Amino acid sequence: MTRLLLVLPVLAACSSSQSPKLDAGTVDDARVGDGAVPDAPPDAMGTRGDAMGDAMGDAMEQAYRHTITIDGTDDFVTAERFPTTTAGFGARITWDDDHVFVAYQGPDLDPSAEDAGTKWLFVYLDLDPGAATGATQSQTYNTQHAVLPTGFGAELYARWKCDGTYSSIEQHDAGTWSSVVTGLTAARTGDFLEIAIPRSLLGTSSTLGVVTWMINERGFAESSWAGLYDGNFADGYATSLAITKYLRVDFTSPNAPNDPGNEAP
Repeated sequence: MTRLLLVLPVLAACSSSQSPKLDAGTVDDARVGDGAVPDAPPDAMGTRGDAMGDAMGDAMEQAYRHTITIDGTDDFVTAERFPTTTAGFGARITWDDDHVFVAYQGPDLDPSAEDAGTKWLFVYLDLDPGAATGATQSQTYNTQHAVLPTGFGAELYARWKCDGTYSSIEQHDAGTWSSVVTGLTAARTGDFLEIAIPRSLLGTSSTLGVVTWMINERGFAESSWAGLYDGNFADGYATSLAITKYLRVDFTSPNAPNDPGNEAP
């Protein structure tokens, strides 16, 4: 299992202290609290009290949260699993108050895979999804770049080289990308990789756009695949890959990550 150690408050080759794992049995288990409101004393408020209690219960329904321990063990629940454009590759995404957690599983994540030194996993992040600010295209690798979905503008992206030798978080500013973090908080076991991205980098917005996919940048073997959401794009070589879908995270919502309503635009 490969581990990296961060230079941020948190990120790196070996994960630092993590919150305890939750029971990953059901979607409800992954939420903080159960939204229950104590019953009013009998006959104290009558029907009006019942109505107020119902309203309070709705208002107190908890936003989705699930803490993942970055240790190379897959403890993402079903509600956090996503199909990709490629058979045999699966994505996982969830979050808590401190991190956004992203994991991928597939044969090219194994460090012994062919071309592991020229293959990458990308996680592009839009801090104000739908506003179309930020980069509308990905950074170019060899001859490949991607055109990001309609309304998606990336301010940050995380990248992991599949041989485990390099990872970083890049920031877009005035048309250029530069590293803000070198070394992700990450862990891998075989062909399963998980990373944690600090929410402290994401600003104060209650929403976030997420686009993920993989590439091989080796000359005469260039290609793109494993994009988040089945049917997002056609796998293969493209100098300008047209990505059509992204995950729109609402940190205030009780809905699970893979709720169909989170697929955008």
